[in-house]
Amino acid sequence: MDDILLSYYNRELTYIRRLGAEFSEQHPKIAGRLRLDKDAIEDPHVSRLIESFAFLTARIRHTIDDSFPELTEALMGLLYPDYHAPLPSMSVVQFRVIPNVPKACIIKKGRKLGTELTSMGRCYYRSCYDTDVLPINVSTTQFSTYPVKAPVLPHTPHKKIVNQAVLKLSISPFSDTLLSDITVSGLQFYINAQPQIAFKLYEYLLNHVTGIAIAKSPKDPNAEFLPPSALTPSGLEDNEAVIEFDGRTSTAHRLLAEYFTFPEKFLFIKLNGLEQCWSKFSEGFNIYIYFDQTHPELIQGINEDTLLLGCSPIVNLFEEPIESIQAADLGIEAKLRVSHATHTQRADIHTVKTVYANNGEGKRLTLMPFYGAHHKKTIDDNTLYWHLRRENSQWYGGQISRGTDTYITFVDENFKVITPDSDWIINADVLCTNRDLPSKLPFGPGQPLIDFMEGGAGLRIKCLTAPSSTIQPKLNDATRWQLVTQLSLQNFTGEDGLLVLKETLQLYDFQQTRESRSVVEGITGLSTKLTTARIVQHGRAAICQGTHIIIEFDEHYYSGSGLYLFSSLLNEFFSQFCTINSFTKLSIHIKQRPGHPIEWLPRSGKQILV
Repeated sequence: MDDILLSYYNRELTYIRRLGAEFSEQHPKIAGRLRLDKDAIEDPHVSRLIESFAFLTARIRHTIDDSFPELTEALMGLLYPDYHAPLPSMSVVQFRVIPNVPKACIIKKGRKLGTELTSMGRCYYRSCYDTDVLPINVSTTQFSTYPVKAPVLPHTPHKKIVNQAVLKLSISPFSDTLLSDITVSGLQFYINAQPQIAFKLYEYLLNHVTGIAIAKSPKDPNAEFLPPSALTPSGLEDNEAVIEFDGRTSTAHRLLAEYFTFPEKFLFIKLNGLEQCWSKFSEGFNIYIYFDQTHPELIQGINEDTLLLGCSPIVNLFEEPIESIQAADLGIEAKLRVSHATHTQRADIHTVKTVYANNGEGKRLTLMPFYGAHHKKTIDDNTLYWHLRRENSQWYGGQISRGTDTYITFVDENFKVITPDSDWIINADVLCTNRDLPSKLPFGPGQPLIDFMEGGAGLRIKCLTAPSSTIQPKLNDATRWQLVTQLSLQNFTGEDGLLVLKETLQLYDFQQTRESRSVVEGITGLSTKLTTARIVQHGRAAICQGTHIIIEFDEHYYSGSGLYLFSSLLNEFFSQFCTINSFTKLSIHIKQRPGHPIEWLPRSGKQILV
């Protein structure tokens, strides 16, 4: 029950008492025995009866005032299936090899992790990136301005570049090991720093690098040199998703949801092209990254813990069985309850993956969702479909706990409720979160304690960021606005393009904090114009017409949220709206940096054209 229903209940109870008292006065011979008064009811049995009736009418009135949101919720579930699921807690952890067991390994995406078991239960997380855990140290990290001791970059013709700063990282193996035993193609770093430092360094690594050198010393004659393109961002691909999403949800929408919920997920940078360096510098080497700009905050804020290896985002999602539902006890609908087969005491259903039934003969029957891609007219008119309904919930297992309750109904082709055969047993495969339990986890030195649920010998886990709180979806009357906005806000050209963009972004700002609102408010202008680009495919050149999108920003709004990262995600977002045989090109103009726009290459969907 939510607070809104309580308000309806109080109104209905007051109305019935007042109306009953008036009726009793007008018809004392008929209703006098009820002993009704607008302020009190003498008969306790009548009082209980009226309270029960008020509760039932409150639910009916609540549903009527919601204008029966089942239809809009079903459409949102069909078109944007992830919008009404809880946004689970997220964090970043570092996997470390124990020094006396220096063995390299890979932590695959989806590895199950768990927090320390307490009186409140255990939170379950899973890793989101494939992570190389190597027996090496980043012993020195230093950002220095020129003049510095570093290898001289090879001269680049037709490019006049003045290097102003160098970031130096010293890579060394554990004792009794050699780098020549490592075979990975690159190193993935997590930027572990205060937001204003982390997001600024992210921009410098992806937008201001002029070259990279790998060497033992500044005057090493055998130094290896890499181009700026050797540094690539992580977290933008579908296989790097943190939030569980349906295939019908576009990558761009998922990226925006992840950014507004947990931007630290994107603070991963990969340095590629190191295949030859491990054997060439088997005892250790330095990485020199050259920049065309410098920044005082980076000089003071970067230390040996800023760029870390062996890190991965984790998300509070886990598979858990539900309590079996006997068809004979089903009724109109049934609440899906997590069975708590493991040591979790708070669980919220995030996604129902599969619903199936076992009949009296022991045969397993897979049931399809009513509003689903596989719904079709079948020869058998008795075919069952299932339909879900979510309600906000403030109570779980006898304790106050914010979350949602999920109810399942079985219907036929005409959406009429039907009951399966009485000998059927209904089960489902579901993906769960721990409701609001992650927000109660301690965070500090060594906290929270996280370990592998299976295996993990020779490895340790350190939590680097405080687990974020689970964000509950907006349901019921909010659904109508969500659906209309999603369907109407698709055109960013014209005079109202800026307003359309801001309203679209606000749809994914589920937290609505002051910091997240400033990200949207910092966009001060948007314009579009037609442009052309020369593309080459299969050795043949052609001219393609596309849209050049120019966005203006006020950098003061992005001190702790990363303007460059946000712009990169907008580039991904706009490219998804590109039509066939066309492209988009994004340019960013910053109010505080006149004459220095940031531009991205033309794109058609995920394909870079130039």
